[in-house]
Amino acid sequence: MDGRNRTEPNGGRARQTQKAGRRLAAVVAIVGFLFSSLIAVRVLWETGWDATIFVAFGEEATPTREYAEERLGSVYLRPEQGHDGKFFFVQSNDPWVIDPDENAQVLDRPLYRSQRMLYPVLAGGGGLFGPEAIVWGMLVVNLIAMGVGTWVTSQIAIELGGSPWWGLAFALNLGFISEINIGGAGVVAAAAAFGAVLMFMKSRVPAGIALLTVAALSREAMLLAAAGVALWLWLEKRRTTAVVAAIVPGVSVIAWAAYLRLRIGEGSVASEVQEIGWPFVGFLEAFESWVGDPVDLAVGVAMMLLFILYTRRVLIGRHLVGWAFLGFVLLGIVFTEQVWHSYFDITRAVAPIITSFVLLVFLGSKNEQLRTDPAR
Repeated sequence: MDGRNRTEPNGGRARQTQKAGRRLAAVVAIVGFLFSSLIAVRVLWETGWDATIFVAFGEEATPTREYAEERLGSVYLRPEQGHDGKFFFVQSNDPWVIDPDENAQVLDRPLYRSQRMLYPVLAGGGGLFGPEAIVWGMLVVNLIAMGVGTWVTSQIAIELGGSPWWGLAFALNLGFISEINIGGAGVVAAAAAFGAVLMFMKSRVPAGIALLTVAALSREAMLLAAAGVALWLWLEKRRTTAVVAAIVPGVSVIAWAAYLRLRIGEGSVASEVQEIGWPFVGFLEAFESWVGDPVDLAVGVAMMLLFILYTRRVLIGRHLVGWAFLGFVLLGIVFTEQVWHSYFDITRAVAPIITSFVLLVFLGSKNEQLRTDPAR
């Protein structure tokens, strides 16, 4: 009786603390969602509520511009080629590639673009939405993903022994905000990847593997997250789980790629990739173009410094949230000048590292103390 009486109050307090943390995480998620929504509302207000601004059609991108104008009428046009959202709009009109002659041929690199399938599936209602609904669907899906990603990151912060408010490291990430601005798939992919990290931290392996698969089908670069999680599991002596965590997302991506070849035709996704080159060459070439542009120069140098600090932090620590995204450092090193040229693009390309680094810096050391001294 005495032993039970001694342990129950502490256990009750722990449960109350956990419940309070979960409630606060929900509040933080709402804050993240509202913050992103307010940014979107401001942009919409300035453009007369023309949501096509978030699709990023380009003045000089004739195929996608004409494709959109045939279905939507007048659309908001960005300078020059616009950005990624215009391709996701095309895909959302035919997410299962049922009519590649009418839709996929509008894409500049059909196999490469179509590999990122989940975001257009969601934005297009699985192929049920019309063009106008798709425009709004692209924005709404990203805003919801921002809220979900904030909530997941808050939960990770709690697992690391910190406040749920650190979840705002997701919502305030410049790379994710930029993804919403151009209708990209990065927010959905990152929310799923961070969700996978949380599931593995809670030993919910099937859910973790499922979310790694979702992330990889949203953005193929998230296979690096699957590899990072698998490596961490391997080092933790969970070898079978590590193999499954690496294989399942990879097989899913390969299966979808095989389906695309049946629908679109022969070709190689690798041959359509323009963003990968020799290590550090893209950074050095971009460095020359940054002269006279202090913002791009400052961010470019800061990102390379971040890679160094992030790698050091991951290698000396034992945190899954760090190992999961370590592969993005390698990816950043081999990006071409096309990606490094503007702060807008490089921060989007490696956005998961930014959020992960914040968690590692401010919560990583505390978590290590908790692990080595359970009495704290």
